[in-house]
Amino acid sequence: MRKMVPRIAKAVIKGLLYFVLLYVVPMFLVSQASAFAPRLFSDYAQVVTLFAAVIIFFAVASELTSGTIFQHALNIGKALILIIFFVVALDGGIVRLDLNIQEGFPISIIADLRVYLMMLIAIDLMGLAKSVLQAINFLSETVEKQVPQPLPTD
Repeated sequence: MRKMVPRIAKAVIKGLLYFVLLYVVPMFLVSQASAFAPRLFSDYAQVVTLFAAVIIFFAVASELTSGTIFQHALNIGKALILIIFFVVALDGGIVRLDLNIQEGFPISIIADLRVYLMMLIAIDLMGLAKSVLQAINFLSETVEKQVPQPLPTD
């Protein structure tokens, strides 16, 4: 119990900080931007909410399981889920927006974000590789601690 109280306190503080930075501030900005262009920004509220929920969950869970193999497993899961999230959120890299500003004059905006999507995926793949290597290192250190060291002979 003595070890868990600092972990829980640190996880709560980290969760609250991430909540403010990843949910409250972006939702405020999206709501302010929605006042000027509701059609353009209204769809992003759900994406911001889901992104914040995923990051906050993994930050808190990783903090609670720090020092165990589960921390590394959660980091691997986070990297995989973020890759899937970015691909789905960016519609595979091609974002399309149809606006009807004035009756009879529809405007279609298409943005090719595949290069940026590949950069995000590459960054997450590096995070995935880092997490896998940390898990292997953790397991090897655990095994080394359990194996008795041979005594030096004279």
